[in-house]
Amino acid sequence: MEHRTHEQTSKGIFPLVQKGLAARIYIDPEGRDYDGMSLVAASFAGDVELITGIRPVIVTDAKELSKIAVIAGSLGNNRLIDALAAEGRIDAAAIQGKRETYMIRPLEHPFEGVEQAIVIAGSDKRGTFYGIYHLSEMIGVSPWVYWGDVVPKKRRDILLPMEQLQVTSKEPSIRYRGFFINDEWPSFGTWTNNRFGGFNEDMYRYVFELLLRLKGNYLWPAMWSAVFSEDGKRHPLANAELAHAYGIIMGTSHHEPMFRAGEEWGKVYRQYTDRYDWDFGKNREAITRFWEDGVKRNREFESIITLGMRGERDSALGGTVEENIERLKDIILTQKEILRKHGLQDAPQTLVIYKEVEKFWHGTEDVPGLKDWDVLDDVIIMLSDDNFGNVRTLPRAEDRDRPAGWGLYYHFDYHGGPVSYEWVNTIPLQKIWEQMTMAYDYGIRELWIVNVGDLKPMELPLSYFMDLAYDYDTWGAQGLNRTKEYTRRWCRQQFGHAVEDQETLDGIAKVLTGYTRMNGNRKPEVTYPDTYSLHVDREAERELARAIQLEREAEQHYQRMPVSLRDAYYQLVYYPAVASANVKKMQIYAAYNRKYAHRELPSTLANRYAGYVEQAIARDIELQDEYNYLLSNGKWRGMMSSPHVGYVRWNAEGWSYPQVSRVQPKPGSRMIVDVQGQEEGFAEGTAALPAFTNLMKEVRTLTVSNEGADPFPCTIEADVDWLVIAEQTEPIPREGSLSGSNKWQGTVHDGIMIEAAVDWDRLTESAEGTLTIKGAGQQVEVRVQAELIDVHGIPEGTFIETGGIVSIEAEHTVRRAAVPQAEWKVIEGYGRTLSSLKMFPTTVSFPRPEEAPYLEYRIWVKEDGDYTLTAYTAPTNNLFADSRLRYAVSFDGEEPVMADTLPEDFVAGESSSWGRGVLENIHLSTTAHRLSAGLHTLRFYGLDAGLVLQKLVLSKVPLPYSYYGPVESYRIPCSNPR
Repeated sequence: MEHRTHEQTSKGIFPLVQKGLAARIYIDPEGRDYDGMSLVAASFAGDVELITGIRPVIVTDAKELSKIAVIAGSLGNNRLIDALAAEGRIDAAAIQGKRETYMIRPLEHPFEGVEQAIVIAGSDKRGTFYGIYHLSEMIGVSPWVYWGDVVPKKRRDILLPMEQLQVTSKEPSIRYRGFFINDEWPSFGTWTNNRFGGFNEDMYRYVFELLLRLKGNYLWPAMWSAVFSEDGKRHPLANAELAHAYGIIMGTSHHEPMFRAGEEWGKVYRQYTDRYDWDFGKNREAITRFWEDGVKRNREFESIITLGMRGERDSALGGTVEENIERLKDIILTQKEILRKHGLQDAPQTLVIYKEVEKFWHGTEDVPGLKDWDVLDDVIIMLSDDNFGNVRTLPRAEDRDRPAGWGLYYHFDYHGGPVSYEWVNTIPLQKIWEQMTMAYDYGIRELWIVNVGDLKPMELPLSYFMDLAYDYDTWGAQGLNRTKEYTRRWCRQQFGHAVEDQETLDGIAKVLTGYTRMNGNRKPEVTYPDTYSLHVDREAERELARAIQLEREAEQHYQRMPVSLRDAYYQLVYYPAVASANVKKMQIYAAYNRKYAHRELPSTLANRYAGYVEQAIARDIELQDEYNYLLSNGKWRGMMSSPHVGYVRWNAEGWSYPQVSRVQPKPGSRMIVDVQGQEEGFAEGTAALPAFTNLMKEVRTLTVSNEGADPFPCTIEADVDWLVIAEQTEPIPREGSLSGSNKWQGTVHDGIMIEAAVDWDRLTESAEGTLTIKGAGQQVEVRVQAELIDVHGIPEGTFIETGGIVSIEAEHTVRRAAVPQAEWKVIEGYGRTLSSLKMFPTTVSFPRPEEAPYLEYRIWVKEDGDYTLTAYTAPTNNLFADSRLRYAVSFDGEEPVMADTLPEDFVAGESSSWGRGVLENIHLSTTAHRLSAGLHTLRFYGLDAGLVLQKLVLSKVPLPYSYYGPVESYRIPCSNPR
């Protein structure tokens, strides 16, 4: 395209594109970073073209610049930028000598013939790349432009206010920041083979660009079947060369040492030996040569070199702890000698303390561990979480300033026990913040990498993780209770240019938060028909209501989305939310199907729920097919292929959709009555609903169904005027007060649900009544008790016992007592129900309760007796090998009772108690107390760092099974609530 001279522009505006003309982009062909600069400049030109249809010309000769220009390069690698710095036109000192920083400056008449220029100067090449992509974001291009199909707003001109072009970046908080594409079959692998023909440079180009747009610099490549440094399409090393040009620091995963992919040994071992054994003791010479060839191949490329060794295909080494410590020392000395031999002794190196390697790191009483070995002083020690987002070992105070620093390997995806999760996101942002800030507090500040599985659909948590690592000051240190703000910003970045009303953007953010929290509470792969109680507190109904509401909201926003962004909305929001909600519905409907089909009094209502299950299964298949074949004209074919329902093993083998049963209706009709709180149905006789109280104003349910083929007329009548009954027409609880009468009549085909409540204005004292249900020549009487509890004179903020239970959300304290060293703070929206409380700073523990900060609650109980207090705490691991997660409880100033959230057999990553904790996303621990009737003050003392309290339940009676535990009890309103 011929580029004409720009017309005079308005003062204060930089015309990147105006009236069909685009600023030319200058990069220096003599710069050491030219290869990467040309790639990123072309990427930026493509961004401009996406918006305007006009592609800026990239020039390497200053004489070819137009009157309006963009000049990009790093200090010392761009002659024009260096000249501007020498003349004082830009303040190079602001970024000189810093790591990965950039400045953006608008200049008037920087050179002869150039009237206006945007200068993007980097302290190094990655800094420059970040600056270029920062400008892309300024013009409205999302980092997810390729990977999320976030189409920018089309417009004729791009006019940038000058004041927005005065930017100086900070140094990244974490030196090495990136992600790991892992567990990439069947989804990512199928997709890249369909689209690019393999794990080659055509695909990795988009991975590298995404990483730079997210201001990352480090990558572990896919490795289940791929060999990054041998899978180039044009020649074997094309992937590695492209990464080097883009400035991507490559690594290999925790079990792939010395530049070698896990798959390589099996493919090439015959070049070195006739023995296949991946065993350094048996095959020392061959494996050493294999490693050395990896070093020779990759030594020119910027990398972090993984040291150590694990068993083949990510397995344990075998042998005793003592043997493996000595074996690893021998291996690492051999590896370091190879590096020295080839001039890489000073290259960044890492040893990943993952799974059983943690034991070798700590050692035993008899044999010092690797942590005491000075050979590793120049090696980044990368710790890990427990594969479920909970850190498992942190550096002690005396170890935090080790010369090479610390890293962390974190997970959004995992293939392993107790169960794999490789589908959609299940890690809420609040959990990422809580765990990663704790890691930072303990000195893990050199390297962060996260396993993102197939990369999609992890777009939101990956963005957050990378921003947290890049700008910890904003999102970490100052990030408490800012995940909601972050999610809204992220939604605005993707959809704000097309969806102008803030209410819709907030609604989209709510959907993202809602589905992630739902999956965080219980992963879809291990949600089963028996996960939620059908009988306690209407738990399954409430969970079903949440899922249906999530679906509705996601659909509403989809309909409001302009056509140009529907594909983006579908993959970033709609699919993960709706598909997750659909799995939840599927399993709860299956629970109702089993309830009505498999019991002494089966009901044809089972058939209705069987139909609901089958609809949900069909919907799951439909949603997956839409993603794989219709979305973005088939661009993502195969990307959504991971099994995600009904796991019976640690992996997907044997997975299945829930099976349904149908009931063969008997001739005639037979009435069956189910009442809330009881598992079996009634055909005759007397049943009882759980008591109603004026404090909780409960709504109770009963279901009238049919065992027969013929419908029957039915009547329900209360013998008291204060009982209100009404039919429930949808499989979702109503919100607000119940309206109705004390009579109902209608026809029962397969079944109807009736809701009952009390009109408390008609009662002056506790009372009893009866609901009489007649139909099909049968009669069932349901006893009803209304308990009027007088709370007059009880202090505000007091929780009142009902039904032998006091249930408390942790944040509803009457006092939070700090000490000079620590205080409790609320983490909003974190946990399975309302929120969480955690001690800050996160590095402080207390040996005795009297020294510790505490939470105070008021409780009123009806009767003298023995009570159990159950603490619901986040599934945090002990932070050191020999530490615990203790707390203490006292009532009314009595001697505190000590307790531990971790069972005695607890071992992170190994014990059954750990496995139960990560699957249910909770630790439960109890203390016993003798209480008299009346008012009590409960104090909860935090003792060990890392403890996160979510809920407390005081019970006089054994608690029936429910997944979330009892709903919160009535609390006397507070004039100044906390």
